[in-house]
Amino acid sequence: MSLTTPTRRHRALAATTGLAVLLAAALAGCGSDASGDDAGSTSASGGTYPMTLESPFGTTELTAQPERVAVVSAVDLDIALALGVTPVTAPVFGDYPLDPWTQDALDGTEIDTYDSTDGTDYAAIAAAEPDVILATSGWTLDEDYDQLAKIAPVVSFQGEDGLSAMTWADRTEVAAQALGIPEKGDDVVASVETAFADARAAHPDFEGKSYTYAVIHPDQITYISAQGSDVSFFTDLGFTLPETASQFSEEDSAVSKENLDLLDADVLLVGYPFGDEGLLSRDQLETDPLFQKIPAVAAKHYTVIGDDVASPLAYPTPLSQTWALQQMLPVLEQAVVGS
Repeated sequence: MSLTTPTRRHRALAATTGLAVLLAAALAGCGSDASGDDAGSTSASGGTYPMTLESPFGTTELTAQPERVAVVSAVDLDIALALGVTPVTAPVFGDYPLDPWTQDALDGTEIDTYDSTDGTDYAAIAAAEPDVILATSGWTLDEDYDQLAKIAPVVSFQGEDGLSAMTWADRTEVAAQALGIPEKGDDVVASVETAFADARAAHPDFEGKSYTYAVIHPDQITYISAQGSDVSFFTDLGFTLPETASQFSEEDSAVSKENLDLLDADVLLVGYPFGDEGLLSRDQLETDPLFQKIPAVAAKHYTVIGDDVASPLAYPTPLSQTWALQQMLPVLEQAVVGS
């Protein structure tokens, strides 16, 4: 699915301002079980039932290990597949295909889907007769929870700020516990961490390099890599934040056109997922005299984050992490070298 669609653009905007971000072998290790299990079934046991599921919106109880699993977001779909569980239903936006890393994990396995263009389809989820609903990344869960809880127990994000504060690993572990396969969750997280550790070891030139990641949104230039935001994708590879990052936060992340020098770091990464609908187009920014004077730009340590990578960076999952890593390594290599 491309970020050129308005809905995905809005999704990227919400994610990058709210979450401030987000290897073939590792990917296969995370998702290869998806095609081998019966639809919606878990492949191991490990949880203790009955189990009380906590959420900011209430509690529900799982009386036994679930066999039929529904999901309410693309993030939860990825988590289920990484855990070896094929959901009985999952959302899609209109006619747009599933994300490429999700398709890789499915490896041709077909799943039932419902159209989420107009929001969560309660009737479609109920018709799938799930035993549990994964909603660790349910962006409208404050509106959906009561209706979903009438259908089946809901595995929510944890804590009032959990939607933005939980990492992909946190969500994976919460889902794995509820599904009775905590060891599988540990294995999935470990496989992704190993992929990043291997990439870091193979790129010693990344170590200690400061980086800035900014996204051109319709209403502002957003400093994504603010101190306190989830910057683990880059720091796990050895990168660090410049001192400037402490001047920004998720609540105060706008960079004015007059202060473009604040974007400077050893490596500067900029995403343009909104194209001509952004505050500045790529051509407008790159020809701006103030932008050209930024030391990182002048020394050719500036590079562009592709639209295909902007979304997984904003919405990290155990599947998208390794997919994005494959796409990003050559981009980061180029930026560090300065070409």
